[in-house]
Amino acid sequence: MFGNSEKRDPVQTAIIRAWVAELLTVPDGAFVMVKQMECPEEGCPPVETIIAILCDYGGPQQWKLHKPISDVTREDIESLADISGEWKPQEWRCPD
Repeated sequence: MFGNSEKRDPVQTAIIRAWVAELLTVPDGAFVMVKQMECPEEGCPPVETIIAILCDYGGPQQWKLHKPISDVTREDIESLADISGEWKPQEWRCPD
């Protein structure tokens, strides 16, 4: 269903991961995933960046930004809590 159009840019991906770890208080042992996806189906954004925080317990926290990895800014990461409307970064932790 989804075509993967990720243009691997390890430097930009690492920068985004660092912003996520800094700004969203990622718990120790969690993994930050940054992936660019293309959706050819009608109604889908043509390209989006998916950011997820994955840990051993509970479900992932995931966000989608309707832009390619190359266009993601620090300000986009700062606004993730506002986009999800479900939590504030300093309050989220993987359960013990």
